[in-house]
Amino acid sequence: MAEPTTRHLTILLTDIKGFTDKTSSKSRAAISTMLDEHRAVVLPLLEARGGHLVKTIGDAFLMTFESPTNAVLAGVDVQEALAKLNEGRAADDRLEIRIAINSGEVNLMENDVFGEAVNITARIESIAEAGQVYFTEAVYLAMNKAEVPSSEIGLMQLKGIPEKIRVYKVRREEPVGAATAAAVRSRLFGFLPPPPPSPVHASSEKASLAGAGVPSTWRRFWALALDGVFCMMLASAITGGGATVRAKKKMGSSNVAVSVKGLDIKTDEAAVLYDDEKGLRVTLDEDGGGRNGGRDWIFALVWFVYNLVFLKKLGTTPGKRLLKLKVVSVDGRPLDNRQRLTRASISLLSGYAAGLGYLWALWEPQRRGWHDLMADTRVVADE
Repeated sequence: MAEPTTRHLTILLTDIKGFTDKTSSKSRAAISTMLDEHRAVVLPLLEARGGHLVKTIGDAFLMTFESPTNAVLAGVDVQEALAKLNEGRAADDRLEIRIAINSGEVNLMENDVFGEAVNITARIESIAEAGQVYFTEAVYLAMNKAEVPSSEIGLMQLKGIPEKIRVYKVRREEPVGAATAAAVRSRLFGFLPPPPPSPVHASSEKASLAGAGVPSTWRRFWALALDGVFCMMLASAITGGGATVRAKKKMGSSNVAVSVKGLDIKTDEAAVLYDDEKGLRVTLDEDGGGRNGGRDWIFALVWFVYNLVFLKKLGTTPGKRLLKLKVVSVDGRPLDNRQRLTRASISLLSGYAAGLGYLWALWEPQRRGWHDLMADTRVVADE
């Protein structure tokens, strides 16, 4: 057996999104046609940038490149070609792939490649999203950044890799100051038509944001609103809200308001709460303080337990499940106990800080709020 040759190369790995599901619903002839189309479209573009096919692994191509820049550009070429190919196609007929790239020292032997760099590439591919090109910090530091606009995703703990790996993705390049008001609204709300793309990698960015697993802002908003309504209903049930109320006596110089528990009357001297159904009379401080504090604490407790329990049982909350969303680790794995606890608790901070923790997701690349950033989680589409 020949001795292995050690070289420093860039490794690129592709994989068809949902290949297992597609094969379960297609005939053998249809599967063969899909794989032939995949090879005819993808492989020539990778080889045109200097890629060398090491082997085919089912629906995946394992390639090596001498140049990290060429490897990333080849990935972009592929995603742009597939974006055009998929236009007008039904979801089941779309050909969508994940692309992961890493650079490092590898062993070459008998027309195969081995080593930690290959293992890391495979782990990155497992968390990459269809329509995107993910690559490691090793590639980012070595490539020509002027040719490849990119954005950092963050440090990720990959399965079987002892140290965290910093991961990047290709993004669309936009001239400074080119964003119009429509473009800003489109990014904030996710439903207006996008601005005209710049000619550099526009379709790759479009594919990465629209349907590559990052749900729209409105979808996230309605899921959050539903969870809020469910928690309010639970909190109201706990506190016995919804009683019929009326004032027991007339008071001078008073402010009257209907609350969840009854009729809230604030006078110059004190504030009292009447509830005919419960026969309840509560005298509060002179400034009326504490009238909502108890219910606020109950809602906070309900919200915390609600998130903790459903993230454990379902991997998502009822509101998100209705909108077909789920919560996963940044590396795509299910949440562990620390992540569930952190996300449930920090989500309270996100809300009580005037909602800033949730608004943070409007400009974060993967739409992650404070609670997601602290817990190393993200919300993805569960289609």
